[in-house]
Amino acid sequence: MSRLTDKDYWEDLYQAAPATAVEAGPQPERKRLLKRLFGSRLMDWLSAYDDYLLWQGVLPRLLPQGAAGLSVVEIGSAPGDFLVRFAKTLGAEPYGVEYTSHGAERNRQVFAAAGYSGDNVIEADFFSDSFLVANAERFDIVVSRGFIEHFVDARAVVERHVALLKDGGLLLILIPNLRGIYAPWTQRFNPDQLPLHNLELMKAENFRDACVVPGLEVLRCGHFGTFSFWMFTAPHQARLANRFIRMLHIVQRGLNLLLRLAFGRKGCESALFSPNLIFVARKLTSKSADVRL
Repeated sequence: MSRLTDKDYWEDLYQAAPATAVEAGPQPERKRLLKRLFGSRLMDWLSAYDDYLLWQGVLPRLLPQGAAGLSVVEIGSAPGDFLVRFAKTLGAEPYGVEYTSHGAERNRQVFAAAGYSGDNVIEADFFSDSFLVANAERFDIVVSRGFIEHFVDARAVVERHVALLKDGGLLLILIPNLRGIYAPWTQRFNPDQLPLHNLELMKAENFRDACVVPGLEVLRCGHFGTFSFWMFTAPHQARLANRFIRMLHIVQRGLNLLLRLAFGRKGCESALFSPNLIFVARKLTSKSADVRL
C-alpha cells in the first residue's frame, strides 16, 4: 500500500498534540463563564456548523433509534474523542484501530477517562493480513475521518473498510477538502501539508470512484459542510499567521450561527467552499447483493 505519510510523522504528531476535551476533564473557567453569560443553547449555536450537520443531521437519519448494542470502530482512531462522543450520544460500543504507539496510548487514556475499556483500542497496522483475518465482518459501523486521503490507491483502502463490516453494517468516511477556496491559503501558508494528501481524491468524481465498491448501497456521497475557517492552517512556528487564524476562528463562531439560521440541517454544499467530503453506505447482505447483480 503506497502511503503519503510515514509512521514517524504520526508518532510525532500524537506525542506533541495537546490534551483533548475528554482528557482535560472539566471545562476551563473561560468556557464556563461564556456559558453563564450567553447560555448553553447559544453556545451550541455558535459551535462548528459542519459538526452540527453531522451530529444533528446525518447520524440521526442513519441511526434514528440510536446504536445501543452495536459496535463502532474508527480507523486511525487517535486521540479517540470522536468515538467517545459517538458512544455517549448514540450508545454504541467504541473500538479504535491505531498503528502508532503514542496514538494508541492517547486513545486508551481518552477511553479510560470516559469510562470505556482501553482494551477496545487495537494497536495494529490496518493493512496487515493478520489484522484483517482477526477482524473480518466484526463491526456494525466502520468510520474513518481524514484517513483514506493519505494513500495513493484510496479504493483499496475503502475495500478494507468494507471487509470489517457485518452484513447490513454502516460505513462512514470523511475527508477534508484542500481544494477550492482552501487551496490558495494552504499553498501559501502551509505547503508542506499538500504532499501528504491525495488532492485528486478531493474531486467529487474521483472520491465517488474510490468509495463506491461492490457490495455497498450508497446513501450519500459528495461535498459536505458549507464553509469553515478551521481549514485555514499554518505550521506552529508561523506565529503571525496563527494569530490571524485565531481571529478567523472567532469570526467563524458568528458565521456558524448565520449558517444554522440560513440553512438549518440541510447545509449548502459546493466544491468551492465545503470543507469536507462524505461517503455513507450500507453493506449489502449476500442475498441482496446477489439480487442486485
